[in-house]
Amino acid sequence: MKRLFLAGLLLWPGGVRADVTCAEMQTALRVPPPSSGVSEEPGGPLGCSRDALKMFVLNETALAEAGPVTDLSELHGVWLGDLVLPYLLGVTVPGQEVLEIAPGREAGTLTVTQYWMKAVSPPSGPLWSEEGDYLGVAARAVLEQDSDGAFVVARQGEKIRYGSVQLEFERSYDLVVKMQLNHFELPFTLRLAEPVLVLEGALRDPVTRDPQNYARTYTRIAPGAADLALGTILAFSLSQSRNFDCLSHQISDGAGPLIDAVGADGIEGLRDLVRRMIANGMRRERLAEALGDTDDDAERDRLRQELRDAMESYLAISSAPEARALTTRVADNANLFCPELP
Repeated sequence: MKRLFLAGLLLWPGGVRADVTCAEMQTALRVPPPSSGVSEEPGGPLGCSRDALKMFVLNETALAEAGPVTDLSELHGVWLGDLVLPYLLGVTVPGQEVLEIAPGREAGTLTVTQYWMKAVSPPSGPLWSEEGDYLGVAARAVLEQDSDGAFVVARQGEKIRYGSVQLEFERSYDLVVKMQLNHFELPFTLRLAEPVLVLEGALRDPVTRDPQNYARTYTRIAPGAADLALGTILAFSLSQSRNFDCLSHQISDGAGPLIDAVGADGIEGLRDLVRRMIANGMRRERLAEALGDTDDDAERDRLRQELRDAMESYLAISSAPEARALTTRVADNANLFCPELP
């Protein structure tokens, strides 16, 4: 997939340009320069050379330098996928993989929860709960290492559990995304070049079922950083393509334009406000949908009253002095958070 995508770029000279420099994009998305050292190409996509663009698909430096995992605890944490180039260029709609890795119940095992981060829910069902939690789980698995050191689904206890929600608006693309996320079906290896995780495995061809080797890289981020970045995008109607990866790193690092705007002490306030705004929005969407689905007059009256109550609650949340001040700071600085895309 990576080779085909990059080959397509070579046939697309000057098709995607922006005033942003490659160095600005690399800094914002924590993408290192290529081993060739040549990043800038003013006429190229995102202002980057071909070698630099490869690093927005796969961290090739980490792929070459990563070493074996000596202790499973080294893998614990949250890992943000590095495959961002397709949506940065507008070739695909925005969406990004996140892995949460934790110790399993049994010694020598890992529990992995895989998310596909998508701010706006498809019509088929919500990706957010009425408590403001993100629900876009692609898969959960309990893993162990085999005799060769590869990771496989644990032989005892839970197997792979695939998420039941549709993650993308179009079912055809939803299936493509889930196929590309299908890391756990066949054995795979994990190596580390901190703060980068390297996954190498194989995906079955959907027609021939023949395994095809591939690699993915991920950058470590702080727990909760991706959820807050995605929630901020939804709550304040920001562009996910432009802001998600960039804001995830700022929140994780505790530094950057977003932190400058809300203050280091304002992040928890932002987290609380975003959760309450999303929770209320999900409640209002559910009530509005239920109102449209019933012809019972008494039920419609009840739902209308609940909807009015939910709207009053939203107004109370958004009009509180602390919320108004925080909202103003975010709105006034939103265009400065991350580099502008073409």
